Amino acid sequence: MIAQVAQDYGLYTKITGAQRIDMFGARLEQLPDIWKRLVDAGFESGQAYGKSLRTVKSCVGSSWCRYGVQDSVAMAIDLELRYRGLRSPHKLKMAVSGCARECAEAQSKDVGVIATDKGWNLWVGGNGGMTPRHAQLLAQDLSDEMLIRCIDRFLMYYIRTADRLQRTARWIEELDGGLDHLREVVVEDSLGIGADLEAAMARHVEHYQDEWAATLNDPERLRRFRSFVNAPLTPDDGPAYVVERGQRRPATAAERAGVLAEGVEAYEAPAREPVLLAGPLLPVGSHLPVGSQTGRDGGTA
Repeated sequence: MIAQVAQDYGLYTKITGAQRIDMFGARLEQLPDIWKRLVDAGFESGQAYGKSLRTVKSCVGSSWCRYGVQDSVAMAIDLELRYRGLRSPHKLKMAVSGCARECAEAQSKDVGVIATDKGWNLWVGGNGGMTPRHAQLLAQDLSDEMLIRCIDRFLMYYIRTADRLQRTARWIEELDGGLDHLREVVVEDSLGIGADLEAAMARHVEHYQDEWAATLNDPERLRRFRSFVNAPLTPDDGPAYVVERGQRRPATAAERAGVLAEGVEAYEAPAREPVLLAGPLLPVGSHLPVGSQTGRDGGTA
């Protein structure tokens, strides 16, 4: 179904480092039709948007690797199903490695889980990006149940106390008492709020819904998916594209000027006339004549 949708709509596809399948190039008004086909086939959004859980990366663990000491794939699936859609101050990334060789790179994630022969080690506060941070060890040799409990408490404590757009690494750096205080709150329940944090996470799990499936059943939300408010049936012809390795991608500035790279097949975009957005003067208030400037679809600007 993914392949068929990509072919039908001419979407550029790739497998991401987060183990998702990306499809690029859909127009705004095409999204509901695309997602209806995907939802009907049993898919749900990969949450590659918003300040929420983005991914839970994993190695193959004990199922297929001779070094694996725990089933990292099963644990990663459990974590993703539990925390999917969780809104937070910033994006969240997780990973689960089946042994200390760390093939899933859990120590560079906001929540990293590494298997031991006694259970799981929990690492927190890592991230890549422009200012990489190495995660810090919060707890060791946890059982499956205790691991989930600690992650529940850690995430909800972060969500309730961090500033907006603050990653977990910077939050821990600025937290009074730092990692030691965090360990006391999460593992030892020094503030007596552990049960409350767990209950808040349980409510999230209970009320989770796939946002695209919900949108398809909401006419008011569907109204947002049109290129032009005053011409809902008119598609935006979009940017110019070139075809590379059998897939179309946006043309570079040089390619738009007609200088195509070697081995790249041209894709002709529809010709468009220049559109006057505003004149040299911008009248305001009651001095604006009705219909004085016309947009590309006949509406007044």
